[in-house]
Amino acid sequence: MGNLKLTAYENFASGQPSSPLSGGTYTLQLNPENLSISYDQLPAKSDEPASAAGMPVSEKNAAYNKQTVKVEFSIDNSGAIPTKPEKVTSSAGGSIKASVDHFLKVAVKPTKATHRPPFVQLQWGQFILVGKVFGLSISYTYFDVDGEPIRADIGFSLVEEVDETVISREFQSPDITRIVTVKDGDTLIGLCESFYEDPKYYLQVAIYNNLPSFRGLKIGSQIEFPPLEK
Repeated sequence: MGNLKLTAYENFASGQPSSPLSGGTYTLQLNPENLSISYDQLPAKSDEPASAAGMPVSEKNAAYNKQTVKVEFSIDNSGAIPTKPEKVTSSAGGSIKASVDHFLKVAVKPTKATHRPPFVQLQWGQFILVGKVFGLSISYTYFDVDGEPIRADIGFSLVEEVDETVISREFQSPDITRIVTVKDGDTLIGLCESFYEDPKYYLQVAIYNNLPSFRGLKIGSQIEFPPLEK
């Protein structure tokens, strides 16, 4: 699997991070023993809870459960571990301050371009999550004779970053009803391809919505895409 890696980005849009921070990667010296993942439901945009059936696109986020990952790991330059921490060049027993500072740059320090903390991508094997770091704690547990830290335990939570693109991916399913507002350029065939991954259902959708024709959809009108029969 390799070691867990954090990568910092300046921006996040359309479900993807962009503009990687220069020198903004941090690879853990030791992998954590486990990852703790929790799921929190995003709040609804309206006072009425969205239902699984007949859910307007604007309220999809009422049912999206974003992830929070809790990570705990150690940085150790005591000599007990054969590999050195990231950015540490001194021999065993030397300070880990450079490693901690670099981790903070990747995880939480505002970037010069945006003046806000970076978006962080966590990757460990096939597991990838992009979000913002919260609840960061550092506990220094071992020091040299001059009081320089040699070992530290670090914990943080990474809260998933989501936008309409991320949410939409969760709802590309034929098992729920969607109601969409027609935009310029939309076609019934194209919308069926998007929702059902198959354009052949355009006639059934036209009949279901009592459309006089599947061509020339009226901009601003709403079309309901019902669940598919199994």
